[in-house]
Amino acid sequence: MNLRRSAVKKLFPFLVAFTLSWPALAASKTVTFAVKGWTCGSCAAATRIALKKLDGVEDVKTDVENAEAVVTYDEAKVAPEKMIQAIEKVGYKATVKAAPARSASPGRSQLDIALDPPGSPERVSFFEVPLECGAAEGLGCGSASKPILRSLGRDARIAEAKINYSGTVLAVVWKDPDQARSGASAVAAAFKERDLETALLRGAARDKALKDFESARWYGAYDVDRLSAREAQVIATRVVNRANARLGLPAERVAALTHDLSVAIARRLTRETEEECARDPLEVELTKIARKHLNEQQLAELRKAAEQGAGALPGEAK
Repeated sequence: MNLRRSAVKKLFPFLVAFTLSWPALAASKTVTFAVKGWTCGSCAAATRIALKKLDGVEDVKTDVENAEAVVTYDEAKVAPEKMIQAIEKVGYKATVKAAPARSASPGRSQLDIALDPPGSPERVSFFEVPLECGAAEGLGCGSASKPILRSLGRDARIAEAKINYSGTVLAVVWKDPDQARSGASAVAAAFKERDLETALLRGAARDKALKDFESARWYGAYDVDRLSAREAQVIATRVVNRANARLGLPAERVAALTHDLSVAIARRLTRETEEECARDPLEVELTKIARKHLNEQQLAELRKAAEQGAGALPGEAK
């Protein structure tokens, strides 16, 4: 009995200190930023990654359509001013849209995280990456992904590297899980060489990525061309439909023009080179392909449609 009382007596100061510190661990705030300069999902992804690198940032959600970034953070570690500076470093302007307000910490609490023991080495690591296609919402950019995936494939520590369909997450399977830590630095360097940022996923975000990796299709260096083919189809369909709103071409000619233009754009996007992603493949292919189907006046209308860009305009399907 005396031994038990002695143990409780020794434990009591620790319990008091732990109880007093609990609110500080569990508390978090959110702030909403209005962001200027985003043009596509990749811009938002770059912003998310930059913010998640800040110590104290717990979660970032972005809305491209409304140009907003909502950040959940620990006010004891980081302030909105520091977040604005991080956003500016990747090329965008931000202002606080709503004053910081207390909210419950999403997912696992800060207390859970603080008490977690170190985990075992990861067989698969997941990284948030800005490899989204600017032309089609929810689609990864195959031509931007391929050189990075090839570069990672030459790393002796990596068994395979793949991106998800949307180009937002990279999965790296390690030959030896003990090399995951040093390998993560190599992944960051591969993106940095191309002026891109990446962030290692942890906790619930990693759990979700792992579940997707086990159940959905992911794309390596030799099959990201499928994403490029889909991107080419979206671009060709969008531009031809945009022009045809003024031309009124027969359905069979629209179909033939769209098909040929799609094939030509896909060929350019999947060319065997490690140049930067082809942002405007129409520039090279448009005239050569379109002349098979259109007269000069019609071709001029198609050029006007292409000059408006490969991305969706207001009212167009994304």
